[in-house]
Amino acid sequence: MRKLFIFCLIPIIYSCSGEETRKAQQNSKKQKSALKRPSTAENSVVHESYNYITEETVVQRLTSYGKKNPETIVLISTSKGNIKIRLFKDTPLHRANFIMMVKEGYFDGTVFTRVVKNFMAQAGGTYDETHSRLKRKIGNYSIPAEFTKKHYHKKGAIGAARGYQNNPEMRSAPYAFYFVEGTKYSNKALDHYEEENNYKYPTNHRSYYCSEQGAAHIDGVHTVFGEIIEGYSVVPKLTAVTTDSRDWPNTDLFIIRAEVVE
Repeated sequence: MRKLFIFCLIPIIYSCSGEETRKAQQNSKKQKSALKRPSTAENSVVHESYNYITEETVVQRLTSYGKKNPETIVLISTSKGNIKIRLFKDTPLHRANFIMMVKEGYFDGTVFTRVVKNFMAQAGGTYDETHSRLKRKIGNYSIPAEFTKKHYHKKGAIGAARGYQNNPEMRSAPYAFYFVEGTKYSNKALDHYEEENNYKYPTNHRSYYCSEQGAAHIDGVHTVFGEIIEGYSVVPKLTAVTTDSRDWPNTDLFIIRAEVVE
């Protein structure tokens, strides 16, 4: 039944700060996690090295920041455990942006806004004015897609959320990302997504998706820019919680802290 659902419908991974704010306000009436939400981001300082980022300056700003901040390993502490990730050097804009967000403390105290069993857990949602202020300081921009056949939505992959309306270039949102849990696919399902997304799966990717978990239906639609190297077992714990009709966890799940390791 699950395979049939995946064949017929592409779940949308999106980012919309207004929607997140409305959802957060609604969720404030729900049962809250016993965990005290951190406030690290409140004391962060936006460096003048990149200043306020816009659509016109994003490539130059992130390229410059990436050269000065070459790190690739990040430890993310969540409500369900720790996840260590590696960011890919050949998606330089997404890597630089993620490192920037970590160093500025943006992810600390943010929430998981959507979790879907056998699909993914999306993080980076703003929950209060602290994160909204930090967004306004950093900038209003999207990141050019960095698609590559080398990286795909296998189990443990990390991808960038994005808006689906008025976004023909499939540019990524800078503040939201997701961990892939995934499911297995049939060759018939993969044929369908190739046609629907105008995307051709390499032979080794097709073989992988038929035998291992992944999210094949969003290859060529979202940028994959990293992978989990330790703590993947946390992801199924995140997606196993109960949610509302929009897949928002009934009890909030937090990123407690994200820190650069190396």
